[in-house]
Parts: sequence; structure tokens; C-alpha cells
Amino acid sequence: MTYKRSIDAYEFYNRAKIGEKCSQDDWDLMHVPMKAMELKQKYGLDFKGEIVPTDADMIEKLFQAGFDMLMAGIFVTDTNRIVKYTEDEIWDAINNPMPEFQLGWGRDAVTMKRREMGDKRGPLIQGGPTGSPVSENVFYEVHMSYALEREVDTLVNGVMTTVRGYPPTPKTPFEILAAKTESRIIKQSAATAGRPGMGI
Repeated sequence: MTYKRSIDAYEFYNRAKIGEKCSQDDWDLMHVPMKAMELKQKYGLDFKGEIVPTDADMIEKLFQAGFDMLMAGIFVTDTNRIVKYTEDEIWDAINNPMPEFQLGWGRDAVTMKRREMGDKRGPLIQGGPTGSPVSENVFYEVHMSYALEREVDTLVNGVMTTVRGYPPTPKTPFEILAAKTESRIIKQSAATAGRPGMGI
């Protein structure tokens, strides 16, 4: 049977409400390490000191191990449940990616295109603290420093440790304020660097 429709955010949300229950500790300390050990043995994964393997056989084994790991599911912390995909659903996503899309606007826009193995085109460079905690008093400067680097095509933001001096505690008004403030400051930092349309 061929799978006809890609899984979207709404289907993922529904599965996150009914998937197998699991605690964060069980997922982090039991499920993931045990599955990783199982797959390492199953596929004979050994990098032999090579950080990025270039051997075609090892690359194929890594792909299959990653595929099997995804088949084991994705843990959703909000619901403490595991979302699982079928093999057909995963292949559908692999075989039908969006061919290209634009990040940013105007003269600062860049196009993200599908890459093939051995592609000679240079990749887009996404710079930034990427989800790392960043102090409120240097948040602007940190992001501007990335925007000033001409090799960087888009910004990937960090997370404010405080907003107006308060921690952005989840499910409080400060969480919303932090998200809005981060967005505003990052846009300002890109504009100051002379790249107002830079993708974020």
C-alpha cells in the first residue's frame, strides 16, 4: 500500500495525544540509549576516528540506522507520549520534499534548495546561538555579530535567559513577552547590520 499524504502538524498533534505514554526519564535514559546500542550492533557502526564518514557503505548503514531510530518514535514532552511514523510515511517525506523555498525578503533573501549527495553547490550558512541561553544584556550584540558576518545567510536565534529581569517561565506572560522581545531584537540587530530582510 502506498502512502498518499504527508503527515502535517495537525496529524502530529493528534498522535501526540494518543501515542504510547512514556516519562521523560524513561525516554532519555532507557529508550534512546538502548535503541542506539541496538542499532550500533545491528549495523556494525564504527567511525574509526572519522568525524564525518565518507565511506559509501558506512553512509548507507548510518542512513538505515537513522531511519530505524525514527521508526522508534519521537517523544513529545508536553504530553509525555511517543509519536510514531510508519515506514511508508517516512519514505513519503524523504521522496517528496519541498524542492526549494525562500528565507528572508528583498535583497537579503536566500533560496534554500534541495541538495543531493555530492552536490557541488555550497550550502546556506545559518548562524547564531541556535537555542542556547543568551543574557538579556548582550542579546542584541550577540545576534548582530552574526548578522555582520557576510558568510552567514540567515540567523538562528538564541533564547533570552531573562526579560525585563525576570525569567521567561513557561505558561506565564513572561514567556510570551520573551518570545516577542527576542523577535524584535533579532530583527533590529539584522537591520543595524545592514541586512533588514535577513531570514530568521
